[in-house]
Amino acid sequence: MSLEQILKRIVDDAQAEADVIVQESQEKAAEIKAKAEQEASGLAEALVKEVKSQGDLETSRIVTQARLEVKIRILSQKKELIQEVLDKAFQKEGLQKKGLKRKIITKKGEIEEPVEEERLKEELLSKLENEIAEVLGI
Repeated sequence: MSLEQILKRIVDDAQAEADVIVQESQEKAAEIKAKAEQEASGLAEALVKEVKSQGDLETSRIVTQARLEVKIRILSQKKELIQEVLDKAFQKEGLQKKGLKRKIITKKGEIEEPVEEERLKEELLSKLENEIAEVLGI
């Protein structure tokens, strides 16, 4: 064998070995890439689920808060209307001239006692507010 043939054979063997190494490296790189893509896909899916869940919770919280605010506004408006009705009722001449009395029923009979206008308004307003709140479910 001549020197050229030996060198050619060494180069051919080296080239063949290099080709095998390159092929194995490409296959390994493809495996690593596929595995990384699969992991990234799984992580992305998990993140999407988590973000969707957080979005759903936030949406629910906002809707609940809005509903509560509406109920509070309605209650506030009803309070104002009740206060207005009570004020107008107490402005009537008959109530102011007569004076207000409360009838208390006891085991011994009935007792009448005077009641201040403001105190009676507060008691009536409180009772009406409680009834409205109960109806509204607040």
